[in-house]
Amino acid sequence: MVARVLYDKGYQEYVDAAEIVKKKYLNIDIELLGPLDETSPMGVPKSVVEQDVKANKIKYLGVTNDVPSYLRRDGVVVVVSSYHEGLNRSLMEACAMARPVITTNIAGCRETVEQGVNGYIVIPKDKQSLAEAMIRFIELPQKEKQEMAENSYRKAVRCFDVKIVLKKYDEIISELIS
Repeated sequence: MVARVLYDKGYQEYVDAAEIVKKKYLNIDIELLGPLDETSPMGVPKSVVEQDVKANKIKYLGVTNDVPSYLRRDGVVVVVSSYHEGLNRSLMEACAMARPVITTNIAGCRETVEQGVNGYIVIPKDKQSLAEAMIRFIELPQKEKQEMAENSYRKAVRCFDVKIVLKKYDEIISELIS
């Protein structure tokens, strides 16, 4: 998961889903990359993250200016289990880097995923739904994981390319001026 460490970014569901997944796959790493934000009312306290790490539920990677080096590793799927979003930048970047995506069925997240094609869409605030999608991805044959990755990249090119976005802005501005 790449996100600010906030409860409304789905932290608790992610940790709970990780615990479910790790019961079946003992040696898998479920990682979290992103800054703590204890000033936010939804911020997860550092002590809670440390407790979850100590209990071997998740592996906290901290903060980096080089997210791509983490995403390029083999077997990485990007999970965002937010409660509310604009169009999620982490998910668009994951698609652009040819990473499969697991995310919640909310506006701003679901637009990045075609169910079963480049990832999975799960029920918001539902640890079981998230865990099932994570396990489904783990159990895919390598060839299907690769196809999902390629489909993510194609989706990024087709939907999130900056030229496409700028063209859409131009169309909207032209309509407003007319």
